[in-house]
Amino acid sequence: MSADDARDRDRESALTNGDARAVVSAATGDGGGDRRPSTDEADDARGELATLRRENARLRQRYEALRTGRYRQTAVALAGLGVAGLIGGALFPPVRETLVVLGAIGLFAAAVTRYLTPERFIPVSVGSSVFGAHARNHAAVVDELGLQDAAVYVPDEARDSVRLFVPEHRDYALPDAESLRDTFVVTDDELTRGVAFDPSGGGLFDEFARSLDGPLGDDPETLARQATDALVELFELAETATAETDAADGRLTVRVENCRFASAETFDTPVASFVAVVAARGLDAPVVTEVTAGEETDFAVTCRWEVEDGDGDADGNESSVDSGSETAREVEIPVTGETEAEAEAEAEAEAETDER
Repeated sequence: MSADDARDRDRESALTNGDARAVVSAATGDGGGDRRPSTDEADDARGELATLRRENARLRQRYEALRTGRYRQTAVALAGLGVAGLIGGALFPPVRETLVVLGAIGLFAAAVTRYLTPERFIPVSVGSSVFGAHARNHAAVVDELGLQDAAVYVPDEARDSVRLFVPEHRDYALPDAESLRDTFVVTDDELTRGVAFDPSGGGLFDEFARSLDGPLGDDPETLARQATDALVELFELAETATAETDAADGRLTVRVENCRFASAETFDTPVASFVAVVAARGLDAPVVTEVTAGEETDFAVTCRWEVEDGDGDADGNESSVDSGSETAREVEIPVTGETEAEAEAEAEAEAETDER
C-alpha cells in the first residue's frame, strides 16, 4: 500500500507540475501574443499607410494622364481632319478652296489644343472655404468696432480701383480718396470715419474687363446687362440673373437664382460685390449696396447712387408747358368775345322784329 501510495503521489505531483507548466506556458504564450500583435499591427498600419499613399499618388497620376489624354485625342482628331481636308483639296479641284480652308482650320485647332496647357480648376467647396475665412474676419472687425450695416463702394479714379467703405455713423459722409486707401479710416471729421477694404468683386471686375468686347457701359441699362451676363456666362457664379433699373431714382436691382458661391449673409459676398463694383466703375459714382436674402441660394442685390439734380430741366419743361397754356388762353379769349358779340346782335335783331 505504501508503494501504491507513493506511486499515486508521484503521479499527482507530475500532473500538478504539468498543469502548472501548461498554465505558465499558456500565460507566456498569451502575453507574448499580446505583445507581438501590437508590434505586428503597427507594422501593418505603416504598411497600409504607405500602400494608400502610393495608391493615391498613382490615382492622381492616372487622372492627370486621362485629363491630358483627352486633349491629345482631340488634337489628333483635329489634325486628322485637317490633313484629310488638304488631301481632299488636292484630289477634288472643284471644291479645293473649301477643303483647304477646312484643313487649315483643323491643323490650327489641333496645334492650339495640343500645346496650350489645360487650365486647372479649383472645386467650389475649396474656394468657398478659403473665402469664407476672410469674410468672417472682415465681418468680425466690423462687428467689434460697432460699425454700421452699410456697404459703400467708392471708385478711385487715380488707381482705377474701388474701395469698400463701412461707415461708423449712420449719418455718414464719404472721406476723400487718400483716406479711403487706409484700412482704418480715422479722420478729423467723425462722420467720415470707418474702415475700408478691397472688395471681393475687384478681382472679378479685372477679369471681366479683360473679357469685354467693347467698352464698359456708362448707363444703368448697359451695366446691368453686362454684369448679369458675366455672372452667368463668364464666372458661372449663378444659374440665372435678371436685372431691373430705374435711372431716374438711381437704382439697379439684380435678382440671382441658385448662387453657387457664398450666400446673401456673407460679408461682401462676391456676386453683390461684383455688381456694385461694375456700377461704381461704370457710373463713376459711389454705390450703396443692399443684399436681400430669398429662398435658399436666391437673393437680390440692390445698388443705389445719387442722381444729379435735374430740377433745371424740370423747371424748363414746366415753364414751356405753362407758356403753352397761356397761349391757349390768349387764343380762346378772342374767340369767346366774338361769340358774345354775335349773341348780343341776334338778341337786338329779335327785339326789333317783335316791336314791328
